[in-house]
Amino acid sequence: MALPGQQIINIGLQNESANSDSLYTAFTKTKDNFSNIFTNASPYITFTGNTGISTNANSALGTVDITNVGVTSIIAGTGVTINQATGAVTISSAGGGGGGVTSVGLTTPSTRLVVAGSPIVSSGNMTIDLGTTAVTPATYTYPTITVDAYGRITSAANAASVGTVTSVGVTPGTGISVTGSPITTSGSITLTNTGVTRVSAGTGISLSGANGNVTISTTAASGTVSSVAVSSSTGLVVTGSPIITTGTITVDLPTNLTITGNITAGNILSNGVAILNGSEDLAPSGAANLAITTTYFTTAGAETGTLAAGTTGQIKIFMMNVKVGNMVITVTTPGWGGAGTMTFSANGQGCTMQYVASKWFCIGNNGVVFA
Repeated sequence: MALPGQQIINIGLQNESANSDSLYTAFTKTKDNFSNIFTNASPYITFTGNTGISTNANSALGTVDITNVGVTSIIAGTGVTINQATGAVTISSAGGGGGGVTSVGLTTPSTRLVVAGSPIVSSGNMTIDLGTTAVTPATYTYPTITVDAYGRITSAANAASVGTVTSVGVTPGTGISVTGSPITTSGSITLTNTGVTRVSAGTGISLSGANGNVTISTTAASGTVSSVAVSSSTGLVVTGSPIITTGTITVDLPTNLTITGNITAGNILSNGVAILNGSEDLAPSGAANLAITTTYFTTAGAETGTLAAGTTGQIKIFMMNVKVGNMVITVTTPGWGGAGTMTFSANGQGCTMQYVASKWFCIGNNGVVFA
């Protein structure tokens, strides 16, 4: 900057005194100039801007620019009045009494949300948005992804292929037919119901529905029978008993049947061997047991026996087992007349008798003498 009171030293031509100050005068002016410089010079050589002030030294112009970078002017907004725009400004509220809140803001504890426009100290809008992740927006093929606890996809990568399945087929169960199976590249598999497709109610029947899980009930009046059972005391095999709702009871002969008493039948057919169990060794002077089919003899000497009247159709068999003496059987009501005797005189002799028309008749004989 320019300093006032500068002393001008006059200097003429070289080696001439005309128009030149004397040395005394010249040095005196020089001293005065230096005194004036030191008197007016500032002791400060650095300009530093404080809050709201910036400084800039312009060496070309030899100036220092001091600029207000803070509030340069105040404008009254809604509900506010000011006494002036610059200088010492008084700001007053033009509205009624307000609350104590002077600032409203939003914060987020992580990068999952992004907040902009916060805080608001007078008016404005705050914006909340999802934070971005490291995933690049794109379309992924067979992607492998990672999802965090908040449901965000935090990583995604393409894969070359998925799985090793080369064929898909369907095996049908009962009542189902399948066409188009298996599929090895692309196509459609068709399933067809070949079983029950619909249920219709007939007389005395009610249905809960026509398809799906159908309950079938009877609408007829029901009796009071709550259980039906079959039992056998003669060795028959009974299965499926008792029936308390619906079902079938099966009655069958056992593999081996033992019956106590008489069997009355028309024709008896057997695909196997008919075995007549039970036999007796007739004692001397004994009566043949009519409850046993076969009577044989083991004699110790000459012996006798008797055969009483039988039951119509009854079969009775006699045979000599061991002969020491003859066995003579006297028959009641013989069919051949005479004395009614049968004589067994050798080992192996035997005969088969049948009681018909209240008489015993011989229907098979091997060496037995009838008299």
